[in-house]
Amino acid sequence: MFGIRDRPLGLLVGLMFAPFALQLLGWLGTPLGGGPCGELGPGQMMLDLPGKFFYAQIMLWGISLLLATGFFIVMISLMHPQGIPRAHVKPFLQLGLVISLIVALIYTLTRTWGLPAPSPLGLLWTGGEPIDAIGMLILLVLVSNSVLITRWLYQNPPPVLANSDR
Repeated sequence: MFGIRDRPLGLLVGLMFAPFALQLLGWLGTPLGGGPCGELGPGQMMLDLPGKFFYAQIMLWGISLLLATGFFIVMISLMHPQGIPRAHVKPFLQLGLVISLIVALIYTLTRTWGLPAPSPLGLLWTGGEPIDAIGMLILLVLVSNSVLITRWLYQNPPPVLANSDR
């Protein structure tokens, strides 16, 4: 996938792109819902709801950073057509793991108990928002991405032969 010879790594990069693609699907106004960043449209003014707007922006930044991390890995794969050294990809996967876990945690907390959000009146405690289908899909992608990144980071790397000619 994307010119990456390591199939599990290609799957991880695809999963890094998936939340942003699903959010774009949410912005199209499908009956699946608006996703974690909310719906866009002339009738939806999120500025009236400061808590919802604040956490929608955090979610958008998180999935955008995850997308950028995936693009960095694709760029590294283009620089190493024979195969990406694990040491070059490891920091980006660790960053992707942190981003995935933070975004999944914020999404879960905003949909269950709510979190404090800044407003013109100070910090306001937001209530739990409803969960839609696209948001649930993005949460599942983020959790599976975190599990697969952890698995990739801690698996034993394939042995390198001392006399191999590459």
